[in-house]
Amino acid sequence: MKRSNYSDIFQSTSILKVLSFLVENPGKELLSSEIQKATTLSKVGVYIALQELEKQGMINREQRGKFFLYKLDYNNFIVKQFKVLRNMLALKKIITKLKLIAVKIILYGSAGRGEDTWGSDFDLLIITRNPEEVKKQISMLKIERKIQAIIKTPIQFYEMKESEKVFYSEVDRGIIIWEQKE
Repeated sequence: MKRSNYSDIFQSTSILKVLSFLVENPGKELLSSEIQKATTLSKVGVYIALQELEKQGMINREQRGKFFLYKLDYNNFIVKQFKVLRNMLALKKIITKLKLIAVKIILYGSAGRGEDTWGSDFDLLIITRNPEEVKKQISMLKIERKIQAIIKTPIQFYEMKESEKVFYSEVDRGIIIWEQKE
């Protein structure tokens, strides 16, 4: 049996396929025909998906002339969490490599809150006993979006609570993607 890509699970229904496409195109107002062409779904499939997403408050529909434009509602908490999950899946490859040498990996900033745009980078705090190896692994990996990695040793991270309170507070609101079990 062929092993599927994790992101494939978000392409299994018309609604998820449309939502995934809209998340990948943040801020854009799109016609249903543009969504249909990009997702390769039928007109009816796109229409039903857009109706349901609008009903759930995940997208906004605006009429301009005789056309309707659709746009993701970034204030919807489910949309934000869906974006966070998609971000985690985008980071899967690097996390798989780094967890062998990291103590803890935290996603923080706009990507950790689901407020990122396509041009946003992934803000990661990586706690490790081997900072040079982490830098090497990050430089070797190729992913679509830039990674902004802050690399700290466990002692540096502990000291950060006092020396970098504002930054520590931002990281503390982030998501622990991986943590070494004791």
